[in-house]
Amino acid sequence: MKKDYVILTKQDQTNFPFQKTPKPIVSVEPDLLLEMTFSPKLFIIGDIASKVEQLVQHGVEWLDARVDCSPSQPSDDQIKVYENYRMPYVHQTYKLTAQEKQYGKLNWLDIECTEFDFSILEGVPLEERLIFKLEEDYGLVFIHRSVIDLLKKYVKDVWVRDV
Repeated sequence: MKKDYVILTKQDQTNFPFQKTPKPIVSVEPDLLLEMTFSPKLFIIGDIASKVEQLVQHGVEWLDARVDCSPSQPSDDQIKVYENYRMPYVHQTYKLTAQEKQYGKLNWLDIECTEFDFSILEGVPLEERLIFKLEEDYGLVFIHRSVIDLLKKYVKDVWVRDV
């Protein structure tokens, strides 16, 4: 079952199927913005997000989001805010390791050396585990391949913001 999931984590971004696309000549809004914080976030442009929302209805709350791409001290003509985004706020968690919950401590889990017990998910219907986080609170987001495949059909431009 492990092969059914892709892990989004700040610790290892290179294995995620969506990487930053080259900067286009003409400024365009990204279809997908990955904000790489301790707990990574996905910002999906509205028309694509509506398709993903139809698939992922359990374990997340879909929030309207604004993407601010302005420099830190922008002049009026440098302000760039994109309005038409949705963000899945992930509240579904499963305990897949023997580790203790970290309660927000920045205690990175080495995902290359950690054994995840995916057998815990066998009794959980697929629609309840399409996107989830670890109960252990290590800043990992697990995304089922069916969600990734749906995004791959539509996402062209990807921005990555490493915060």
